[in-house]
Amino acid sequence: MKQIVGVMLLATAATALAAPQKGRPVEEGYLVAGAEGQVVKSGDGGWVFMTVAPITDGRGQMPSDKGAPLLPCSTLEQMVGLVKDAEPLDVRLWAVVTEHRGKNYLYSLYFLPLKERAETEPETAKPQEPAPAAKKEKESVLPTEILQMIQKNAIPDLKRLDELVVTTGDRNLIGRTGLVRTVGDIMVFKADAFGQNVGEGTFELLPCKPLEEALRAARRTPGRQRYVVSGVMTQYEGKNYLLLRRAVRTFTHGNFTP
Repeated sequence: MKQIVGVMLLATAATALAAPQKGRPVEEGYLVAGAEGQVVKSGDGGWVFMTVAPITDGRGQMPSDKGAPLLPCSTLEQMVGLVKDAEPLDVRLWAVVTEHRGKNYLYSLYFLPLKERAETEPETAKPQEPAPAAKKEKESVLPTEILQMIQKNAIPDLKRLDELVVTTGDRNLIGRTGLVRTVGDIMVFKADAFGQNVGEGTFELLPCKPLEEALRAARRTPGRQRYVVSGVMTQYEGKNYLLLRRAVRTFTHGNFTP
């Protein structure tokens, strides 16, 4: 009997370890592939993604009731542009999870505006079938890898796809040296020009694990915060942002002063 109880306790413990833990953030870099939900304006003036089901990587979990904060980026700007009269926007979203100080955020990569569920069943299911020409025309502008991930029960809103710009203009920044400094409540990065086309302005750094690690290292070694960084440059409402993927502190040893 004791052996049976012991086995049951071990099985319960293993199940608890395997199940997603509430309160534990999803790991940085996890890909959210085609999650359904709504883009909603939050009380602080930002935007959140209210998911139909919680986002989980198998260990951590982003609850569906509170909404996941959406980071400023060109894809978010496209979604906001489709919002009508402050109504929630139904979408299927592809995004990368970031983590900063125990909190998760979503950096949007791609989305499909969806028709409301009430329109999809049973009345619109049949009329949608005899219109392959319109669907085929849309396939020519949508990335193949995204089309392969679209579920049959997610019906794209073709009218709104006409308003959607597929290319975002986001660019990679790889191995660039520059200064990281605090401006008010935010951290910004300004790359050394050296004749390269990365823009003359500064980039606000979006919350993520590499930023958290860079800030931790900066507190240990005071002075000019000079880094070699890699990440994704994006824009939102005319402002430049940078999502760090790597940030390594460097020292000039007096060779030159930026």
